[in-house]
This record gives sequence, structure tokens and C-alpha cells, in this order.
Amino acid sequence: MGKIKQGILGGFKGKVGTVIGASWNGIAYMKGLPQSQKDPKTAAQMRQRTFFREVQNLVGQLTTEQQKFLIPATPQGMTRCNMLAKQLAEDPVVTDDSKAVDLANLKTIGDAPTADLPDVTVSADTLEGSPVLKMQWASENGWRSTHADEYPTIFVANVTQRKIFLINSTAVVGASGEAGFTVPLSVYGEATDTFSGFMLSTGRKIYLVGFGTLGVVNRPARPPKKNN
Repeated sequence: MGKIKQGILGGFKGKVGTVIGASWNGIAYMKGLPQSQKDPKTAAQMRQRTFFREVQNLVGQLTTEQQKFLIPATPQGMTRCNMLAKQLAEDPVVTDDSKAVDLANLKTIGDAPTADLPDVTVSADTLEGSPVLKMQWASENGWRSTHADEYPTIFVANVTQRKIFLINSTAVVGASGEAGFTVPLSVYGEATDTFSGFMLSTGRKIYLVGFGTLGVVNRPARPPKKNN
């Protein structure tokens, strides 16, 4: 039990409830007892935390320019990062031991409807002895016939390595028949990796060289602060 000295406004020594009273160099002081933090780290909690980290990591692989391409209009009430994270987290693959973004069956992202666009097959291949990532489409529909001269962008997911990319097509959509293009594989994965993807409409009639040709793997470190 704590003992009060010098009247009710004076210092006290000992423990009162969750407060400890003591003195040092003649100065009375009080401090609270350490409080245990409830963090049982259950299997469900750890699974959810791992899932949250994965979602944030996936969104972090997209540059600001790519995020603006996917969501042109400034979203209301949340950032583009948060909107994309929410979208990726909507329909996860859940098992007893894990929870993960379903990259293999992801059909759209951002403000990009893909229902009327041709299905895209993404796979690792070899072209003239060099490993490549091949993107092809062949299905025919009304959208394709009216956008034959458009250069699309392909959303590519490396399901094995849990990476996502936006790759600008070097080929036009084409009105009919099989079409597609290839890029060097080394940037996007390994020959044994599994890939998935879908087409995004851009409206461009000129091939654009720019974002999406390289994936963001590591962001540069912040420069050191200058001493004044």
C-alpha cells in the first residue's frame, strides 16, 4: 500500500492501483505500472497481417504514373493506393493456413472494365533461342473490330513470384485473328513461373514507349538529410 507524505498534495511512496510513487534526489514522482498489450497473435490474426502486407506490396509495385493510368480521376475519400488495395483484397484465396490475393483469376483493376475486351494468354516462351514473355489474343467481338488500330496495355501478374506489371503493347489490337507481342522474360520472371493477364483499353493509335516496360522491384533509398 502506498504511503502519502506531506499532506494529500505531497508525494507518496509505494503502489496505489496502477500507479507507483517514489522519489529521486528529493523530488517526488509517479509512474504507471507496465501494461500488458493484448496481442495473442492467433493464427487468424497472423494470416490477416500477412495478407495485408501482400496487398500493400502489390500496390507498391505500381508507379504513381501507372496508378493514375488505372484510376484517372482523383478518387473521393481515399487515395489511389488505398482504392487499388481495396480492389485487390476483395476476393482472396483463403485456406486454413493462408490468405492471398487471387492473381490467377483477377479480371480487372482500377477503373478499367475488361468484359468486352479480348481474353489474353500470358506465358513464358522461347523465341530464336531467347526466353520471352508472350502475350496473345485471338477472340473476336464487336469491341475489337472497332478498336483495331488501338495499342492496348496488358496487365500482367506473375502468380508464382507475386508480382504485377503494366506492359504497353507493341502490336495493335487488330480486327480479327491471332495477334500479340513478346518482351524479354528476365524482367518479369522465370521460365517456370505461372503468369496471368488481361487487356486494358488505352485509346492510343500510336505506340507508346514508357511506363510498364520495367517493373518496380526496389525503390531508391531516401537521400541523407543535409546539415545546416
